[in-house]
Amino acid sequence: MSAVAAYEPFFYYSWEHVPDALLANIMAEFSYHGGKNLVFSHIWATRILSEPQFSSRLTRLLRQAGLNMGETHAPLGQAYDLCCPDRGRRESLLEDHRRAMAYSADAGCRTYTVHIGAYESVYYQTPNEVLRPYVLDSLEKLLPTAEKLGLVIALENSYERSNTPDEACFYVEQFNSRFLGCCFDVGHAHLMAPAPGKERQRYFSEIDLAWGDSLEEYPNALERMAPHIVTVHLHDNDGYSDAHALPGEGTIDFQALLPQLLRCPRLLSLQTEVRTVMGKTPLSVGRLVHCFQEIFARALAQ
Repeated sequence: MSAVAAYEPFFYYSWEHVPDALLANIMAEFSYHGGKNLVFSHIWATRILSEPQFSSRLTRLLRQAGLNMGETHAPLGQAYDLCCPDRGRRESLLEDHRRAMAYSADAGCRTYTVHIGAYESVYYQTPNEVLRPYVLDSLEKLLPTAEKLGLVIALENSYERSNTPDEACFYVEQFNSRFLGCCFDVGHAHLMAPAPGKERQRYFSEIDLAWGDSLEEYPNALERMAPHIVTVHLHDNDGYSDAHALPGEGTIDFQALLPQLLRCPRLLSLQTEVRTVMGKTPLSVGRLVHCFQEIFARALAQ
């Protein structure tokens, strides 16, 4: 993979807040500002499962705007978690992922980012040892589909016990398949990293829900996950909340981080995951695209 290709990110957008009548307008804005690639978001992937005809419409809109779509974020939440223990949901959960993976491959995606799952860990404090057999079963049954489609399933690190860098890497190393890797979420890693003067009481409330008084910070997420990283979620925060902010609005040093990410041997793509609607301040498509163009240009110039 060339450095130039790696510096053409796939842009996430908060499509759940966009009425269908405005889809073409937002896509035109990305095209106008030079944002060539869009993430196949979990919003679209979930919608297509219940509304298959939306897939052809989406393809047509992208073609009209001159955009590419790729790098799927899979449907997410309790009903789609790989660790879901609900016997009544297990088979339909896996079938939903297989269908979403097929649509992803048809759209030209190379990676399929999926959550291991947080619900059981957070709300029932279910130990990872109890959840792992469900995750292993899910991956064992989904990997043949990934191989058939030429799609890499990417396990994302987050900020719960069930989604630590060690947990994500455990499954990748267990299967040792080129169709299974990691999605390195920069913001989540920064949130869970220790820092001088960092104060436990300043963390946002979801950390309290997930960890209680036993918070375990993780100092070397990138080093742990680097051999397995196939895609990346880029967004910023202040180290205390999962803000999904624009680079420069938090405390992540992207100029130092990007060259490290590009050295990951399995890296296929970079994705933005900035919250574009309902954030602290209004965010235009132009500002989103130009911000990442600028930080990529600075990193390339080093």
